[in-house]
Amino acid sequence: MSSNEVNIEKNEVAIKYVDDGFVATDPIQTLKEKKLQNGLLLKVDIILVGMISLIMLVNQWDRGNIGNARLMGLQSDLHITNGQFYNVLSLYYVGYMLFIIPAYLTVRSFKANRQIGGCVILFATFSCCTAAAKNAATVLALRVLIGAATAFLQSLSLYTSLWYKRDEVATRSGLFYSASTIAGGFSGLIAYAIQQNLDGSLGYAAWQWLFIIQGCVGIFVGICSWILLPNPPDQIQGKKHWLFSQEEIELAVERLKTYNTVGAGFDWVQVLVAFKDPKLYLFSLINIGISLSLSSISSFLPTFINDFNYSPVQTQLFSIIPYACAFVTLLVLNIASDRLNIKAPFLMLCHTICIVGYIILMLVTNDKVKLFGTCLITTGVFPSFTIVGAWTGINIGGFTKRAITWAVTQVVGQCFSIMASHIYTDPPRYLKGHSICLAFQVVALLSTCVVWFWMRRLNEKKDQEAEHHRTAGTIDPQSSLSLEEAYDYHPNFRYIL
Repeated sequence: MSSNEVNIEKNEVAIKYVDDGFVATDPIQTLKEKKLQNGLLLKVDIILVGMISLIMLVNQWDRGNIGNARLMGLQSDLHITNGQFYNVLSLYYVGYMLFIIPAYLTVRSFKANRQIGGCVILFATFSCCTAAAKNAATVLALRVLIGAATAFLQSLSLYTSLWYKRDEVATRSGLFYSASTIAGGFSGLIAYAIQQNLDGSLGYAAWQWLFIIQGCVGIFVGICSWILLPNPPDQIQGKKHWLFSQEEIELAVERLKTYNTVGAGFDWVQVLVAFKDPKLYLFSLINIGISLSLSSISSFLPTFINDFNYSPVQTQLFSIIPYACAFVTLLVLNIASDRLNIKAPFLMLCHTICIVGYIILMLVTNDKVKLFGTCLITTGVFPSFTIVGAWTGINIGGFTKRAITWAVTQVVGQCFSIMASHIYTDPPRYLKGHSICLAFQVVALLSTCVVWFWMRRLNEKKDQEAEHHRTAGTIDPQSSLSLEEAYDYHPNFRYIL
């Protein structure tokens, strides 16, 4: 056998190994296949982007309505002290943290539509119940339950990674979470309308109507999610589906293979592998800075703006402006990061914008300039949340390893979200709170630089090993493995920087 024939045979084996194991690149598509994929993506976008955007919208209402309700009389009507109110904010994250890891690990075991739709129905129901609260203890208990139910929404990131490829995730995340900024802005507008028109109607205070209306909308969205959301492609393969044809489902399964393994489930070994990976700790540090800022904005934005010498009614209206700024940057930066297939530079930009915003809030006293600084913070923190989530997921191989990494970074972040509930205690300038958030944004920026450098170095080492095997005419023995066996250490896996 000639040397050329040997090389051809080796190449054929290598192709077979990659096909059976991890499919690192997309196959060349025919015109018909491209048309089929465009049709598939259109359907997936309509149902997933549409439904998940509505879910994010009602979830952000739920997270932020406690701040609006405070300005509408919740605290005074229920005789809640400032300390108790900070505990109300904190206990939401206690319930949240307890269920984050189960949320990630059960999305494949339970039907995704039931888990996601069910948790929306639950947290919206608990939100409605808040309108009937008569004291601080009831509000505290309900916030724990709301946090626990909301935690199961974290499975959305893992769920969408089974439908979208690595260079599509950030764009869709930006679309999903742009709904959060819309909700943040409209929550102020809705609170304003309720306070002007419904306060005292049917014997209910304005803040009670806020919880009732937003809760009822959430229940409706949860029911729609239960009915309409499809399960992951490999779980509906070979079955009739109301939206997708069999050809489209098969294509979706092939697309899934670009950074997933068909039928992958929970694996205890990958839990240990995840904790041994330095990237878990670096991504956690990044998430601390983002979660701290995001939680303080969600809980205290109306309070910040009210302390800029605006009336409560003006405050509800002016709270729309920072969210409108965040809406624009969410879409622009997430789409750009996918188009260019890079994440770190955009994340660094977001951290830098937040840092400038906090410096402005700490140094200036002009109310209009402080509102501008607040806009900078929302402009930076909302897209950074979606970009780091996408960046984490697309750079972790193995279903359980990815789930654990996402879950741990979220748990760590939520621990500091609790801190956010207790550091804004020195009005009107809130120097303590702003300085702590600023410090952790700097840590997040430095951690982003480190993880970018680390993954770049790993890519270079993989390229060198690949060149060595190519020159020697050999095949890397790990090429035949799937991501469930080799994780992101697979020789064909490259980190997106």
